[in-house]
Amino acid sequence: MEARLSKPDSEPFQLTLRVRHPSMDPVDISRTLKIEAEHSFRAGGPRTSSSGSATASVHAESYWLGVLKPVVPLADVSFPGDHRSQIAQKQLAAATKGLSWALSLRTSRILGPHADFLRRVRTGGGDVTLLVTISSGEVSSFTLAPETSRLFGDLGIAVEFELASE
Repeated sequence: MEARLSKPDSEPFQLTLRVRHPSMDPVDISRTLKIEAEHSFRAGGPRTSSSGSATASVHAESYWLGVLKPVVPLADVSFPGDHRSQIAQKQLAAATKGLSWALSLRTSRILGPHADFLRRVRTGGGDVTLLVTISSGEVSSFTLAPETSRLFGDLGIAVEFELASE
């Protein structure tokens, strides 16, 4: 079962982390990553049918899906009375909303500190995927910096892009 989250209207993209594992408890995943799951179930837990009634089957693996929220805004670096610094502050704010910047910043600030945990997921038979849902009308292009793609590779994270039509 693949759960997908709808993209919020305020952002041109959404970054969602998906973890699948043969036995890991989704509560432990949330606690470790400090991210609440939007959707999760535990291996061995009862499956429910689409009608909501219980069936005799159980989940074969644990599943966890959580949204990577935007990183805390950068500090105000403007100087009162200097219009150039106010322009720079506005440009900096616009850049932080860009997909390339978000991939780099969120990866290094959110996923980087959890490198050991993410590797443990993989060595335990699980997989980690970053789902990038892009509103096709709002993002015309983006660049994946070498440092970011290297970090995804080092952490064993697959990156899956989905273009959402408006």
